[in-house]
Amino acid sequence: MSSAPSTPSAVDRVVSQLRDDILGGRYRATDRLPSERELSEKLGVNRGAVREGLRTLAQLGIVEVGPGGAKACGIQQASLDIVAHLFDSDEVPDVAVVDQVMEVHAHLFSSCVRVAVLRGSDAQLARAREQLAALKDESLGALAHFDRLHEFVNTLVEASGNLVLQLIHRALALQFWQRLEASGEIPPPPLPDSVLAPLAQGLDEALAERDPQAAQGCFFDLVSAHREHAVRHLSSEQARNLRSQVSEHIGQLFRSAASTTLPTGRSR
Repeated sequence: MSSAPSTPSAVDRVVSQLRDDILGGRYRATDRLPSERELSEKLGVNRGAVREGLRTLAQLGIVEVGPGGAKACGIQQASLDIVAHLFDSDEVPDVAVVDQVMEVHAHLFSSCVRVAVLRGSDAQLARAREQLAALKDESLGALAHFDRLHEFVNTLVEASGNLVLQLIHRALALQFWQRLEASGEIPPPPLPDSVLAPLAQGLDEALAERDPQAAQGCFFDLVSAHREHAVRHLSSEQARNLRSQVSEHIGQLFRSAASTTLPTGRSR
């Protein structure tokens, strides 16, 4: 008799638990995972859900399933999809991960801007310049500034005419930027005008003159400034979060101590 089909919630429970265990360091690269039977009993799901969950984790690149069972893989072997999950475990996104993704963004898409200047139409570059000018609006809130920056980059990616770059940009938007927005900690306040204005002016001139080398360098400097600004913001948020946790822990200790009384009749 075939087993009943697994419910999505059962599979999700398997994926979530093992993913967190692997990313959290409980299982290191090449470590054997518990057997299907053990996982089924531990998580309260059927073995079909376990097998399906392991297949999902294998697609993420953090599990390898073989004849002898499943074992964990190093995160270096994971697919780009794992980036989204790196933000799920902490209240404040990991600063190092944010910094690395934004570093890749600066290098990858500054090259894209160079290609966009060479290949893009006049209309595309004109739209990009309009979006760049809109970034300098000091009345913009953090979210609006972030959205306009994303639209500006998207226009340049489209102008490059490179399908792979467009797919990578979309993947980063789904796996990274939207997760950061959902965290509530990104975007940080916009760059100060004293920093943003000269960077935007240099990039606008390079786009107007169709100077690919200058455009590439100016875009890299602009994204790098946003990167440094975001990392400082997140670092302060992590420190604030840690102070809050320590304060709460100390408060619990004091409350516990205050509620402890000596036995009646005993003297010290």
